[in-house]
Amino acid sequence: MASPSSEIADRCGSCGHDLRAGARFCDACGDRVTQQQPVGERKQVTVLFADVVASMELAARLDAERLQEIMHELFNRAGAVVQRYQGTVDKFTGDGLMALFGAPRALEDHALRACTAALEIQSAARELATEVRNRDAVALRLRVGLNSGDVIAGEVGSGPGSYTAIGHPVGMAQRMEAAAAPDTVLCSLSTAQLVEDAVRLGPRHAIAVKGSDKPVTAREILTVETDQTVLGRNEGPMLGRHAELDRLQNLFAARRGSLVGIVGGAGVGKSRLIREFGAVAANEGARVVVARCEAHTTQLAFRAVTRLLRAMFDVEAQSDADAREHILATCAGLDPDSLDAQILFDAAGISDPKATALHIGVDGRRRRLAEVMGSAVQAHSGRFLFVLDDAHWIDEPSDAILADFAGRLAGTTSMLVTTYRPEFHGALHRHSQHKLTMEPLTNSKSLELLGQLLGTDPSLAGVAKRIADAAAGYPFFMEEIVRDLAGRGALTGNRGSYRLIADIGKISVPATVQAVLAARIDRLSADAKAILNSAAVIGGRFDIDTLRILRAEAVTAGLAELVAAEMIDQTEFVPQQRYCFHHPLVRAVAYDSQLSATRRRAHRRLAAAIEARDPSAADENAALIATHLEAAGELSSAYRWHMRASEWLRPRDLAAARTGWENARRIADRLPDNDSDVIAMRVAPRTMLMSTLLYVGDASDTDERYEDFRDLAMAAGDLKSLALGTAGRMFSLTVNDFRVSDAAAMLPHLDALASSIELDAATRGIILNAIAFTQFASCEFEAALQTVTEIVNLLPEAPAVEVAPAVALRGVIEACLGESETGRRHLEEGYRQARSLPPINYASVQVYWAVMVTLGLCEAGHLVDNTYDALSRATAFGDACGIVIARWTYGTVLLRAGEEHRGKAIDALRKARAGINKYRVGVVGLTTIGRDLAMDAAGQGKLDQAISELRVVRAQSKGCAPVFGVVAQEALVELLVERGTADDLAEAHRIVAQWHDERPGAPALDMWWMKSRALLAKVEGRSADYLDLAGRYLELCETLDARGRLAEAHRFASKSTAQAETV
Repeated sequence: MASPSSEIADRCGSCGHDLRAGARFCDACGDRVTQQQPVGERKQVTVLFADVVASMELAARLDAERLQEIMHELFNRAGAVVQRYQGTVDKFTGDGLMALFGAPRALEDHALRACTAALEIQSAARELATEVRNRDAVALRLRVGLNSGDVIAGEVGSGPGSYTAIGHPVGMAQRMEAAAAPDTVLCSLSTAQLVEDAVRLGPRHAIAVKGSDKPVTAREILTVETDQTVLGRNEGPMLGRHAELDRLQNLFAARRGSLVGIVGGAGVGKSRLIREFGAVAANEGARVVVARCEAHTTQLAFRAVTRLLRAMFDVEAQSDADAREHILATCAGLDPDSLDAQILFDAAGISDPKATALHIGVDGRRRRLAEVMGSAVQAHSGRFLFVLDDAHWIDEPSDAILADFAGRLAGTTSMLVTTYRPEFHGALHRHSQHKLTMEPLTNSKSLELLGQLLGTDPSLAGVAKRIADAAAGYPFFMEEIVRDLAGRGALTGNRGSYRLIADIGKISVPATVQAVLAARIDRLSADAKAILNSAAVIGGRFDIDTLRILRAEAVTAGLAELVAAEMIDQTEFVPQQRYCFHHPLVRAVAYDSQLSATRRRAHRRLAAAIEARDPSAADENAALIATHLEAAGELSSAYRWHMRASEWLRPRDLAAARTGWENARRIADRLPDNDSDVIAMRVAPRTMLMSTLLYVGDASDTDERYEDFRDLAMAAGDLKSLALGTAGRMFSLTVNDFRVSDAAAMLPHLDALASSIELDAATRGIILNAIAFTQFASCEFEAALQTVTEIVNLLPEAPAVEVAPAVALRGVIEACLGESETGRRHLEEGYRQARSLPPINYASVQVYWAVMVTLGLCEAGHLVDNTYDALSRATAFGDACGIVIARWTYGTVLLRAGEEHRGKAIDALRKARAGINKYRVGVVGLTTIGRDLAMDAAGQGKLDQAISELRVVRAQSKGCAPVFGVVAQEALVELLVERGTADDLAEAHRIVAQWHDERPGAPALDMWWMKSRALLAKVEGRSADYLDLAGRYLELCETLDARGRLAEAHRFASKSTAQAETV
């Protein structure tokens, strides 16, 4: 019997699946098992060593954390240069690094690339040295040494950094570095002989080296002086984009903050354009901040914002504590204990685990985060160029935040540039002040670009045209085809100087460049291909720790090969190695090329590892776990994790929670119908989506979605869910739309449901509140009072969040029916109970005061403080619905509290209307807001405009609750009478007559009607009628104790008496 260790002998070179001992074929993919490649191979390379001069002195003068920060920055910059010229960072030595040019991928010009990289490393080191000198008053200097020769390169040992080179040339390169003067590059004679025609060298001089009896000849590298351009990755010539680049430069030169969108298909050159533009902006002194979005993070809230923030504050490589300190130092005046600081830390992913939980709504969090980001930009002494690449994959919360942030750049000289594909229509697209559309290159520009990529050798005749025809104007496709031909051996040489040495066969590029990329991937070593496939499952960006979940064995050599092959790029070197795919299509092809069973296993392992890695953060990571489980085909588990994620998100971000419910709904719909729990699984997320409609507004397909939900709930016999979802739909119809009659038609059904099933007090309270409000909106006042009584009788089990609004509603109804004293008492009682509720519920109760004030049933002065308190709390919490409602009620009350408040009140009402139109919540408020803004316009002499606006409000609000709609009718009649044309008076009579036929029997809703009839009698000279109607108006106001109308009613009565005496 085989031991457990011997049962698994190796891994499949094609898919990475574990192989049985002695297996000839892989059990997973069926491929034949092949012998592994040797762990080492002979390579002709140039070895580079770089070392910090007097590092011990630096360590003595600097704090350990500051020294680490400097070293990390230095070696990240140096590593980026090495990678740019297709070298490989072999290892870091504490105060130095070793790099290879020519391994694991052979490079014909390895020595020239190494020389060029060495000079650029010194240049980068000098730039950093200036920063360090200014800040720390210490000198940072670097020595660099080079040597070329044959080495054995490959895996040595296991673990990180196991890929390396062994041989005499390695030690000699280190000796060259030790002998170099500070700030110089010294190379051996072997390297100098390879580059002497392309590099200006210093004189020969002999140096003594350890282990050698004779001096060794060395030369200093002074500068690269060659007409041959050594191109790093992504540095093919950019052609045909001068118009777009010029426009970007002109916009930046205008020094007016703006949002710019660059639109174009995959591979057309968007990213290359912004790299060129970023270089221009950097040369002009701008700070360039780059972040990218990825396909697999579309549903992960705030991911794009997190990346932009970490880049903006340059804390990507720092610990959370260090990052917080750095941000506080950068944002002068930001209190570390303030809510703004906590929001910023949380968004950047560096929050203190010991910090108290944030008690703020999602909209408040988003708005304040955008404000803090805007303040940071304004406080910065220079200009920012923010770049967000691949915004078509942005998550919705980040889209909203960054669009808001972009709007705050208007008063600065900074710019936000986004790139995205044509199918993206998010907030960043909608709010872009400038849009640049990138089309494929013309045929002539394509041929010019290919000439630069290929060269002018006579053997290449006709090749450029064939590639141009196949690539259809997409630069990325052209570059990939050229790389493919070189990789296949049809071309030999280097970029810009190729020769054709074999038949290239048929060149064909499909709608995407997948075939080309797949061919390149297939030419990778088995290990590198397996690593690439694993990384593709993880996502567009990945780190070694996550990669090791799927690839437990050594991955260093494979990663180096992938970087050299330009399949991936290394984005960070220290303290953690992070990578990204060179192009999103590379990941797509690698992912799609794997067997679905292989991908499912990998996604399953990732989901389990993420959950196990930090069980305390399982709720926070639930959306990511659900995404991997869904990709693994574990639909039932993915469903549960999406529901779990939404439960966690609901009090923090309702929009993100609803996205989770939508995902759960979509997954449940994919489950087979014969699953025993499938109907219940389909009902649950639909219930949550329906029951929360009140806070997010209706969509165009909400009616169809409700019908779908209703049918499923009835089929499942889930009457509780049906009642909850129906209650949410009714509330939304009355509050977020002018469809009271549609909501009223649902009343009998919901009432019967609530009476027929057992419900806990909280659930019954939710349902009865929806019934009571719909009855109130339909002017079924007696029925509404009975329903409110049922809610109150649920005490003490019913929560205050259901009882307080019901008590306040009872007060309004009683006041409308003439029981003014009792009504005010109950309204005050409901208000007191609501003060302890969350801000959105507290603000909602204030609506009933707005009803009282607009109907004239009470005065406004004593309500100003209450409504302002509600607005302050709603604004601090940040929920859009709560802010809209609180602004509406505050503006309504303040406008009637005194003429001195008019300006502030009108501003609040305008903001409230803008919020309603934007979020489609509290739409019923447009009636009273429209009335107040129109009357304000009339007061400024814009009578015709005011009448037109009121006509629109009246037309739009048909189907609105009369308690809200009558105020617009009253104002319209008043202004029509004031203008006084025959048509105006006829229209006023029609409005009054229509109400006569529709009167609901509530005395408070007849006051405007009686007043309007009196105004018509007066303007038409019917003195007796005016005397009678003015008296009846005053009598009705006194009976109702309508304190907001009594003064006006007395004036009417006095004028009618005086007019009668005159007659």
